[in-house]
Amino acid sequence: MRPLLEELLHGASPDLAAMTAALGDVLPMLDRLPGTAQDALWHAEGNVAVHTAWVLNEAYTLAAAHELEPDARLTLLLAALLHDIGKPLTSRTSEDATGQERISSPRHADRGRSYLAYRLPELHLPTAVQADVLALVGHHHDLGRTFETGTLAAYRRLARQVDLRQLYLLEVADTRGRLSADRASRLEELDLFRLQAEEYGLWAGEDPYADWLAPVHSALPGGSAELSALTLQQGILDFEAGLIQTPEEAVSRSYSARTGFPELVVTCGPSGAGKSSWIAEHLPDHTVVSLDALRDELARKRADQTLNGQVLQAAKERLRVVLRRRGKVVWDATNTRHDFRRVPLSLGFDYGALVTLAVFQPPVSSLFMRNPARLHTVPPQVLAAQIENAEFPYLPEAHRTLLLDEYHRVTAQAGFSAP
Repeated sequence: MRPLLEELLHGASPDLAAMTAALGDVLPMLDRLPGTAQDALWHAEGNVAVHTAWVLNEAYTLAAAHELEPDARLTLLLAALLHDIGKPLTSRTSEDATGQERISSPRHADRGRSYLAYRLPELHLPTAVQADVLALVGHHHDLGRTFETGTLAAYRRLARQVDLRQLYLLEVADTRGRLSADRASRLEELDLFRLQAEEYGLWAGEDPYADWLAPVHSALPGGSAELSALTLQQGILDFEAGLIQTPEEAVSRSYSARTGFPELVVTCGPSGAGKSSWIAEHLPDHTVVSLDALRDELARKRADQTLNGQVLQAAKERLRVVLRRRGKVVWDATNTRHDFRRVPLSLGFDYGALVTLAVFQPPVSSLFMRNPARLHTVPPQVLAAQIENAEFPYLPEAHRTLLLDEYHRVTAQAGFSAP
């Protein structure tokens, strides 16, 4: 880790300028915060840099007041620094119903999380810190939505993706670090959110579905780990969608899978992340549906994008063939955009497959360094576009998710719960 990050672990409190100077080479978007305006109705304090500086100061105060452990302190402070990093990418001005100009930054939390996904690895943070910072940045608007919904399902859906206590602290800092008419009411809502999370038993970082494990596994004696995973994870998705209420219902809905089911792995990562080599090493028993290979087959050139419609249709049909016979199959493509990976993921769900996302998260520098040595190089501008337009996956997109670093080591996994 960089010296400033080590200092944060040991109690230092650098200001925004020092943070930008130390991390700006990896996170150049920090330099754009001062030039990104905000709507005075919600942020009368000023531009994004002013707001971020205030939030960072509030985070220092909260970290001390709650006596956070070093890694938790580092996580909160980096999340405070980066929570609005997506605003320079999304801010726009438009007229409201009265004709008054308003500034908004739609989906800036998502964009910020995706911007950080392939840049944070450059900082060599502890694995858990990196994952938690991404979660906090990506979900920092979801606390309010979850509070408004109020259901156990909504709270559990959020709790399995981000630590609710850390998210609460970030949102307290975010709210205190602004000037707006609703500041006091927002702080009251945050305290009500905390009380509800405590009542649901989701405040101390517990597995939100720990009470589902025993009922599912005991109902499937002698069943495979894959059947248990499919039953549990599909049950969780069905519960969060309001289709069922209990783990016993999840078991009953999985009855047809006991005679067999397909397994689908979908890769996600920029060109040069090593997806195909990982597949060859770890999934030798899976049929491979490769979009690059199909381009080579149909257009006689892997880089030819003129037949993408035909390539996609051929890939979908080959995927359906394996899913129909309940086989094991992997969809090998970049899939860095949500709409691209939704195609195979949706087919997997439609055919009752156990669906796994294998997400490759190398640092940006590694991707560009390895590209010239690849058998099939990608134009630098194409690789840059993949990174800039990436939409980093969220857990509910699949039953199981694997996160892999540049050396294909598993840095995190979800949906592989054991009894």
